[in-house]
Amino acid sequence: MGGRASVLSIAAWQRPGLHSVFFEHCVDGIAITDERGYVIESNASLASITGLRADALPGWNMFRFCALDQGRAHYRTIRTALATAGIWRGEASLTQAGHHTRCYPVRINTVRDEQGCTVMLIWTLADETYLAERQRELIHLAHHDPLTGLPNRRALMALLACLLDRPRRTIPGAVLYLDLDKFKQVNDALGHKVGDDLLRAIAVRLSARIRRADMVARLGGDEFVIVLERIADEKDAGVVAAHVIEAFRAPFELAEGKVVKIGVSVGVAILPAERIDAELLLDRADRAMYTAKGGRGACLLDVLGCRSDANLSDAPAGVTALHGDRGAEGGGRQALALASEPRFEPGR
Repeated sequence: MGGRASVLSIAAWQRPGLHSVFFEHCVDGIAITDERGYVIESNASLASITGLRADALPGWNMFRFCALDQGRAHYRTIRTALATAGIWRGEASLTQAGHHTRCYPVRINTVRDEQGCTVMLIWTLADETYLAERQRELIHLAHHDPLTGLPNRRALMALLACLLDRPRRTIPGAVLYLDLDKFKQVNDALGHKVGDDLLRAIAVRLSARIRRADMVARLGGDEFVIVLERIADEKDAGVVAAHVIEAFRAPFELAEGKVVKIGVSVGVAILPAERIDAELLLDRADRAMYTAKGGRGACLLDVLGCRSDANLSDAPAGVTALHGDRGAEGGGRQALALASEPRFEPGR
């Protein structure tokens, strides 16, 4: 089977036109020149790299264009390598469209006829801009949720590890663990597409409610985490929790005219003065969130839980439940009162 596949692959490669398809779609810049280095044919990628039109490249001397003819000793070295080994690798200093100069990895291959005479040179310039962009894309994908574009668990844990390494007494912070109420019912009733649209809308709304220095991450499913890098005290974390709950007061208007109203439960863990593992801190916030879902409202001294459709009880000092009225649809209303005026300003 493998031998048959190889034969088919070779036959496919030898089909007329396949060479030109590869030539034009290769991300690296390719030029075919005569033995002296004058361009006979080039691909679109080389035109992009050089900043010249594709029809302007024929007739250009690649040795001169890539500054490989500067210095006789260097030029002779290249020529010797091409004559003996049939290949030369190095760097080309390329002036793009008469403006700035950049260095590109370059490879020159010699093509000989049956008598061993050089008939052409094949130049390949690696497009490092493309490679760098692809690397950035891969790094982004590794650290972001593909559905919402928010940082993912890996990015979240990296940030928490960094924050937990800094002096806690001088720069406090907090972690808010969010779990959507009855999201599964919405997903089951209206379909996964609506569920995905809802998650994206929630991500946008949450991102608008925090400062640029803070992070909203999606752990997966219907769980989100907000990291507050710098807060004055625990009351600030309560203010942010109030902002988050307020963000879910208004319904979410989705595609095709669908309107969805959903609640959220929030657990808050304050970064403690003592050393703590990032996983343990996240677990504290998670447990506080489940306490909030149960309606009790608080968990331990450094953790606050609150939910959007139930009263707060046993809230930490400075945070009080004002009301928990329920409407005809059974959706709860809740507000937070703080002992001092809020100092948290979203978007700053």
